[in-house]
Amino acid sequence: MSTPIDYKDREPFIWKGNAFFQDEGVLKIGTDALLLSSWIPKILHSPKNILDVGTGSGVIAILMAHEFASATITGIDHEIKAVQLAQLNVGMSVYKERIRFLHSGLAEFAKSNEQRFELIVSNPPFYVNHVLPASTMMKSAKHAVDSPAIWMNVIASLLSDDGHLCLVIPSSAAFEWIREANVQKLYCSSRLEVYSKVGDAEPKRSLLCCGRSLAKPKHNAISMYEGDKELSLLYKEWLGI
Repeated sequence: MSTPIDYKDREPFIWKGNAFFQDEGVLKIGTDALLLSSWIPKILHSPKNILDVGTGSGVIAILMAHEFASATITGIDHEIKAVQLAQLNVGMSVYKERIRFLHSGLAEFAKSNEQRFELIVSNPPFYVNHVLPASTMMKSAKHAVDSPAIWMNVIASLLSDDGHLCLVIPSSAAFEWIREANVQKLYCSSRLEVYSKVGDAEPKRSLLCCGRSLAKPKHNAISMYEGDKELSLLYKEWLGI
């Protein structure tokens, strides 16, 4: 699939030696995607086949290929413009032989796909029953049509017996997502709470890793900023910046 968009006059975003073009019509690369991509290699080792749900610009899929040298990755997105952008970005990388991007929604993909994945990653649409934003792109990227219950049911059908699901969501929604994972007999094994600033009372984001084994989860926390603008030393070390 070729892209009709010309990015030659745009500056790509560079991360860990990989270049990513961005587009106003596709969710921009943000902290959530970089956090998730940096966290997963710290808690999991050598998954061989990975599914990136809602791949957007392809950043998580490409960074998974960067971190796991023997993995093959499939990225899906229901927005054709996102798939075109992801294919452009992977075409600039050294990982294009190990990554494919498909224009497909999650339920559609599950119906037509027989493969099971050792790792499923997602920065999912997590706002359910909220006031929708004016931006069509943000509405599509971050507001769920399906409930977490429906979403998790489909995810469970795609996960291998020893597989893991890793996702990043608002901390305020973590209980609901964990509850629906438990219904599908998926249990949180690792959880990272992300605070905006040192001293904040409540975290902003939760990174969750769920699998089929029931055990006491490992909890960790990190703060992004020491003050209003200064990145914390731990956060910079953690991301490798």
